[in-house]
Amino acid sequence: MTPASGWAKAPDYAADPDRLAALTSATARDRRHYLCGGMREIECRACHSTLLVKKTGPHQTSVQWNAAARAQCPEFDQVRRDGGNPAMLPTCPRLSASIDHAVAEGILPRESPAADPDGYW
Repeated sequence: MTPASGWAKAPDYAADPDRLAALTSATARDRRHYLCGGMREIECRACHSTLLVKKTGPHQTSVQWNAAARAQCPEFDQVRRDGGNPAMLPTCPRLSASIDHAVAEGILPRESPAADPDGYW
């Protein structure tokens, strides 16, 4: 029976620097793709916050809020004033309307393309 030393579900490839470098590069590329791929800057028509948005389907929208947008959004501010946690707010209805408008105007695609629009693949 072989001892269990050195085994891991995710090996570190320390003995194979070329493979480690390729894996590190692929991981960084995947991270960029899933976090930023296909994202477009959309401005809320109500409070003028700018966020990153991507539609991946008719009922799926990904939104990346930033600190400036969270501080500027009146919906988030009202939740804070009421003693609530803004992280529990599903979305801002004004931003949802702005996203719908961006889709209607062709600024934001209804669905992200099957191929990666950012060229990471």
